[in-house]
Amino acid sequence: MVPPSLHSINGAQLNLRSQLLFLDHMREKPRDPVTSLMSWNLIHTHETSHWVRFHGSTIGVLLTLLRATRDSLADYALRILDKKDLTLVEDARSAGRKLFDHPAKGTAHELGREIIELSKTWISLHHTYSILLGVKDLTWPRTGVNDDQPSVSHALNTTWEQWQHKGMLARPATERDYVHNFVPLLNGKEPITTRLLFECAGLLDEGYHFRGPYPQIMDQSLSYIWKETLSGEYGEPYRIAERMAGRRLSHSEVLALIDFALNPPLPGLQKGIASIDWRELYPPYRFMFAAMTLRDQGAYAHSESDAVRPSVEQVTSFHEAVTRKTDIRMGTIEANLSSDATLRQTASPRRHFVERIPRMTMLFSSLLNQERINDVRSVSHFGSLMITPDGIRLLRPEADEYPWWFFPPLRVVNNGVYGWPEARLNIDEATDLFDGLAVSSAYDEIVHGLGPLEKDHLPADFFRNAEEVRAVNAILHSLLGLNIGWSI
Repeated sequence: MVPPSLHSINGAQLNLRSQLLFLDHMREKPRDPVTSLMSWNLIHTHETSHWVRFHGSTIGVLLTLLRATRDSLADYALRILDKKDLTLVEDARSAGRKLFDHPAKGTAHELGREIIELSKTWISLHHTYSILLGVKDLTWPRTGVNDDQPSVSHALNTTWEQWQHKGMLARPATERDYVHNFVPLLNGKEPITTRLLFECAGLLDEGYHFRGPYPQIMDQSLSYIWKETLSGEYGEPYRIAERMAGRRLSHSEVLALIDFALNPPLPGLQKGIASIDWRELYPPYRFMFAAMTLRDQGAYAHSESDAVRPSVEQVTSFHEAVTRKTDIRMGTIEANLSSDATLRQTASPRRHFVERIPRMTMLFSSLLNQERINDVRSVSHFGSLMITPDGIRLLRPEADEYPWWFFPPLRVVNNGVYGWPEARLNIDEATDLFDGLAVSSAYDEIVHGLGPLEKDHLPADFFRNAEEVRAVNAILHSLLGLNIGWSI
């Protein structure tokens, strides 16, 4: 299974497990300052694009809530076990047996009916997250019948039930999430994933830097590398869209397709949605259906030679046209995603460790959704902000109206050092958020993994301080009563 991260070819990544951006500062005193600056800007745009699109889309919000729900469920399941049961969990894990496993292999099946049911629900949440994001392959038997439909429906229903009034709409007692028509689109051959849609969009956002004055001052090798990357895996959605449309497409047109794909109408986020067709939910299918509409005469078209970015009306009318032609709707968020107003409020130590990072990212999603309402292009064509006057506000962090929600707040910079925006968090608040991301990122491994906890999703500098590692291990032990932690 592919690790849950979105990354550029240069090694920088937005780690979705910890919500940390791994991106070094630009090198000091480079031999070629201009090329070094441009290279860093390309990487920064790519990874910032991931943050904006993931947390500024309905599918990203759903993935956040699916993950938060399974973390809360794992926490609850472990805390209702007595000392004898916890010893059994530790011994079984040491012997190579997971607590939650599928089918019926996990230690949960020795711990009573409630833990068994919690295990089944956790597996559904984990599996739904994995196939929706594309870190796990969506496979179809030769019969074309896939048994994932009840699992996905159960995961969506559990998530809505868990988050109603806390980031999702109230759930009527009679409503139950249901995913129907769970069938393959292309005879079971899945050419792209949601993850690849994010990566392709990030690469196209990079491409805006090759417009305007930049190509004349940067090293041409940067353009060559970018084109080579587009010809590889990250460019596959682009090539599929052109085949579906039957014509050459501009970068702007593909970005509009991706934006439509990443925003399905979702139960709990949009009023009147309680059930949904799998083909309307799954972003790769939405992408292909939308691309097919571009075959029609008079269909949406935008060329960067006419204008750097399309108008708001062009983008919204395209979304509406896809719905008219395919009955596949563009999703909106009508739920109140966050009651917090500042990043500092999300770092409250009074919140449980598993709540801190979801609450933080939901604040960003709320603000990015407002950006989408104000001007859809700030999300759909994010990269264009880098070369147009509309993006000047992103360059003024000292301004009162600075839109800080466009950028990941928690970072890992040079030599694996943890960083945060000091204007918005003090060291204690940043530490509270770090404890939250470290603890919540451990639950998957505790209930569904073996051996020592993994380290790659956390700052390397953290593991150089044995005292800090022991402190976070102590938090895990006090929460769960298990002797499981990170090695020193």
